[in-house]
Amino acid sequence: MLAHAQELVYSLKELMPTQYQKDNLEAMLTLLLEAQGHSLPENIVK
Repeated sequence: MLAHAQELVYSLKELMPTQYQKDNLEAMLTLLLEAQGHSLPENIVK
């Protein structure tokens, strides 16, 4: 399940045309996960 979720995040980031959009997606995912008591896996961050 985690591997599937990581692949989905990688795919979503690749769809973003600019680095600004990729950074914003990462920030939103981080906020969402932190609000649920989780953290973004380090291998997903840049």
